Amino acid sequence: MAAVKFNPDFLNRVAGGDIDISRFNGDYRILPGNYFPDIYINGRLVGRSNMNIAEKAGHSLICINQEIITLSGIKTRVISPELMKRLAEPAQCMTIKELLPDASAVMNLSAMRLDLSIPQAHLNQLARGYVPPSMWTYGVNGLFASYNTSYFEQHNGNNVSRSLYGDLRAGLNLGTWLLRHAGTLRWDQTAGSGYNRFITNVQRDIIQLSSRLLIGDSSTSGEIFDSFPFRGVQLATADLMLPDSLRGYAPVVRGIAKTNAKITIKQRGNVIYETTVPPGEFSINDLYPSGYGGDLDVTVTEADGTLSSFSVPFSSVTQLLRPGMRNYSLVAGQLRNLNRKTQPLVVQATYKQGISNLLTVYTGLTSTGNWGSGVIGSALGTPVGAFSFDISGTRFKYKEESRHGVSMKASYSKLLTSTNSNISLAAYRFSSPGYLDIYNAVYLQDLMKSNPGGNLLRRLNRPKNRISLTLSQPLNDILGQMYLSGFRENYWNKGYTNTQFQLGYNNHYGLLSYGLSINKIFSQADSETQYLLNFSLPLGSGQHAANINSYTTLEKKGSTSQSGISGQAGERNQMGYNASASKNKNNHYSGSLNGNYVFSGTTINAGYSGGQGYYGLSGGLSGSIVGISDGLVLSPYSNLSTMAVVSAQHAGGATIEGYSGVRLDKNGMALVPYLNPYRINQISVNPKGLPWNVELQNTSQQVAPHQGAIVRIDYPTQRGRMVLIRAELPDGHTLPFGAVVKKENGEDVGVVAQGGQIYVRLKEDDASLSVHWGSNSEMGCNFTIEPDPQPLSAPKAFTRLHRICQPLSSDALRHGVVKPALMAHLKTPEQPEG
Repeated sequence: MAAVKFNPDFLNRVAGGDIDISRFNGDYRILPGNYFPDIYINGRLVGRSNMNIAEKAGHSLICINQEIITLSGIKTRVISPELMKRLAEPAQCMTIKELLPDASAVMNLSAMRLDLSIPQAHLNQLARGYVPPSMWTYGVNGLFASYNTSYFEQHNGNNVSRSLYGDLRAGLNLGTWLLRHAGTLRWDQTAGSGYNRFITNVQRDIIQLSSRLLIGDSSTSGEIFDSFPFRGVQLATADLMLPDSLRGYAPVVRGIAKTNAKITIKQRGNVIYETTVPPGEFSINDLYPSGYGGDLDVTVTEADGTLSSFSVPFSSVTQLLRPGMRNYSLVAGQLRNLNRKTQPLVVQATYKQGISNLLTVYTGLTSTGNWGSGVIGSALGTPVGAFSFDISGTRFKYKEESRHGVSMKASYSKLLTSTNSNISLAAYRFSSPGYLDIYNAVYLQDLMKSNPGGNLLRRLNRPKNRISLTLSQPLNDILGQMYLSGFRENYWNKGYTNTQFQLGYNNHYGLLSYGLSINKIFSQADSETQYLLNFSLPLGSGQHAANINSYTTLEKKGSTSQSGISGQAGERNQMGYNASASKNKNNHYSGSLNGNYVFSGTTINAGYSGGQGYYGLSGGLSGSIVGISDGLVLSPYSNLSTMAVVSAQHAGGATIEGYSGVRLDKNGMALVPYLNPYRINQISVNPKGLPWNVELQNTSQQVAPHQGAIVRIDYPTQRGRMVLIRAELPDGHTLPFGAVVKKENGEDVGVVAQGGQIYVRLKEDDASLSVHWGSNSEMGCNFTIEPDPQPLSAPKAFTRLHRICQPLSSDALRHGVVKPALMAHLKTPEQPEG
């Protein structure tokens, strides 16, 4: 920390009188003590740690401890054993320079941030976006409920029907355990009311296994086997715990650098990664996944300017994992909600392992006792595209019925960079006559219980063949884009084939966007072709510009068309609206009008629609309520998962950056929804809207929550009247510019500005202020502040005062605050302009 000295000649002495900037000269010093800053390595956040600041010979020392070494990923072998031994001693204060002479440390108290600059060669490689588990927080204990309700009333001639629907999602957080529930309430005037419970479970993270344990109701992922709902226990890999740069599939890029080299990786002409490496073999395994692929072009730029390049094939299918990554799931419980009498016990185990850039293997077993299935498969990433292939077998035996079958599935994905054609998924599946999936197996068992005998297999929908394709083809910026998707399937017990496909085209002309699609459906009874034409045009370019849209559908039974206008309004886009008119196949006209408004605690919506002989009314509320130890917080957002409760005392009216409609309530609290779990979330409070007498001490904080956490974030505030004081010495001289202003308890509240003016925020019980200046604050004076006769709630800007600053008392002199020999400085005549 280099010493600094400010030149007072650059300051206007006429306006400010005496100038005292002595306290700003010398080394930058931090008060000794314990701190808990964010740790940044070469500009990248790696964690948060307790640390100590010491002082030696007037210099501040940033003490590095073992925890900081671990968080930073410093290779301990580059530090001598003697220094590592000293580092373990609690009383020692080792600086980063002592440990690594070519490293440096800077502490930023205002941001509570420690920046370490360390050569890359001394660091272990950490994945981009990595947030250490030590920074993850479970938050606080709390209870929440999200709701989404809708009411519908329809009048059709003399018939009136009314119905109400409510969706509820609730949870309770207790330490590391999360209780979750979801259900729906339905009511109509004919059938009455009923509540349908979807799930109730408890869950928690198992950090050591990068997994999540769930007990209760849930559904399997469906990655290897068909998904099914269950009630039981599940332990499965939690992919969200991985950094974004390790999730999904991307190949490992390996090569050799001859010197200190720069590695540049491009995909489709865009730079997606760039770094420097020391001489020798390098391995880059933290590329961010980018859809279904596009080969990687790697360029190695040596220190002497020599270039070498090579390509790495990159195409992906769902089953591909990065080399060395694994994924597993274990489930044991009971099948549920299959609309079947039989709900047997079920167990399932699945496992995937990334072997190399080329190969991923996976396998799994599922059993219900009378039925079982096993699968084995692999995925390949090759220069001609990504393939996956698996084969599964099933066994069913119940009473006299016994069935065995196999099913084979293959898929392919490829981005053709030469034409920019993207075959995002092409899949084919064949199942033999005896193959039964879990749904058909349970259904067959039900049929055999209630209708023994006969050919019951004919009542099952048993798939035979299915092929599907999704293809997109960008033409160019002028000609737009075409796409094709469709499937064809048949069944063993049906004599016909289902075929559906959609061919579409999208483009724009200026601000006008338009599209045309053709949908074709072939079924047993008939075939149908549908043409859809749509337009969209914004009316202007401002934030609140409305948007006009139009849809026209043509089919052999006639045509339908609809035109409408939609948009948002309000300072925070808190109001939305939509109006439309339409014509159906019978040339009957109808219209609708809908709107919603986002309040601070809920969202309300209402609508009206009407046509020939009918009209309908609708309305609803949506939002959330969260309860923690300090009270309840309302939010207009629903379907919450991971959230934060912001608390800033007396700061009602302030808003949260990036969240429309989130405003601190009268208690200074607000709910921030949709945080990204296991990631750094920046939560910033916008002071606009604060009461005049409240000041935020900090406006931005970072938090990395566990999935489902309720995190409390406290923002300290200072509440008091704003006072502008014109203070002078008894002889009429102004106070020195830059002098320190303190309260009676010694707390710094500001500095003297030009012309002896002091701007401070004071509490009601603050009775006096003191001013100190000189190299060691040897000189000073004080003055009294009378209580404000008006309460803090009174609307006003600030109070103006004029005070005479009296020399500090003899008690202060005896305590060394002011040296008698220096009291004469109080009467020093004003210096001429320098």
